[in-house]
Amino acid sequence: MKAQPAVTRREFLRTTGISGLGLAAAGWSVPAFAARPARALSSGDRVLVVIQLSGGNDGLNTLVPFADGAYYSARPVIAIQPRHVLKLGAGRYQDCLGFHPGLRPLMELWESGRMAVINGVGYPNSNRSHFRSLEVWHTATESHGVEDGGWIGRSFDSSRPALAVSVGWEAPPALKGPGIAGVHLREPSAVIHAEDNAGEVAQAALEKSRVLLQRAGRSGAAYPDTRFAAGLKQIAALVDGGLGARVYHHDITGFDTHASQPAAHGRLWSEVSGGLRAFFADLEARGLAGRVVTVGFSEFGRRVAENGSCGTDHGAAGPMFVWGGPVRGGVYGELPSLTDLDDGDLKCTTDFRSVYATLLDGWLGADSKAVLGREFSKLPFLAA
Repeated sequence: MKAQPAVTRREFLRTTGISGLGLAAAGWSVPAFAARPARALSSGDRVLVVIQLSGGNDGLNTLVPFADGAYYSARPVIAIQPRHVLKLGAGRYQDCLGFHPGLRPLMELWESGRMAVINGVGYPNSNRSHFRSLEVWHTATESHGVEDGGWIGRSFDSSRPALAVSVGWEAPPALKGPGIAGVHLREPSAVIHAEDNAGEVAQAALEKSRVLLQRAGRSGAAYPDTRFAAGLKQIAALVDGGLGARVYHHDITGFDTHASQPAAHGRLWSEVSGGLRAFFADLEARGLAGRVVTVGFSEFGRRVAENGSCGTDHGAAGPMFVWGGPVRGGVYGELPSLTDLDDGDLKCTTDFRSVYATLLDGWLGADSKAVLGREFSKLPFLAA
């Protein structure tokens, strides 16, 4: 593969400009990035977008087991009735699983084989605390363990750090570590300055991000008028503009549906689905569809039985989602039983680190065993 000409830090800074609001450079970096060549496509031009569904998405009302009477017995009020379920249409689970109607905007991705669903994802000895469970997911550690840095931060060589961008309220722990130069985009109305301790790499990328977002031309799709969609629009513009980030992280809050879940959960998935549909249409129009894989996760699922407030409480396992042109669509992993439960929760049938291992080895070109501390089985949701 032909090497790219070296770009000096002076040249990189000269092309980035200044001014702009709503961005912050994170101090997780070292200066080597600005002086090294950009990686050509293979693993280097592949982009991973991580979507965090914060609060604990109710997986049973997202991927609905509409043929299982135990589901309707456990949820006499909030269950999605079979006539409203979006049927999978083909495959192993076509006669028993379907999507919440709020996922309708994503059905084109599903039907074209660009959407994968992984059943029963979680970790052993699941913790129902939002904070601890998110810590486990971000650091890829055991439920009782502590790990330095995030799983993405550990994925890259600290002497040649990769650039990562987060969009949302705060920079996620997953992106922290010596292998990452981080840029954080906050709410557009907030005036955020680079932190005093920000590394040169992150500072340079911050300035370039500002310029790219200011100069961004028309997107290739009409995005909904939501915060979530606005963040995805920014990500598409930065990928298209050549920022060079390997990983983007975005979040949407509100999935902690203890009460009045049906309306709230429907609105949330309509927002997520509408934003993602526009994002993938935008990538397609920009010629970027083959470079981007997007993965969605939540810190835990909800309990099988509904509560007395037309909602659900903190649970354990739930589905993960992977979207994109390089994805081999379908349903993966064993479907958890609705009758063989763990203290009222679905049992984990797929360790979340198996999903991470697949993305690390198969998409980012990292060594999953070194990042995760041991081998995890891989899932075939990435096209060869």
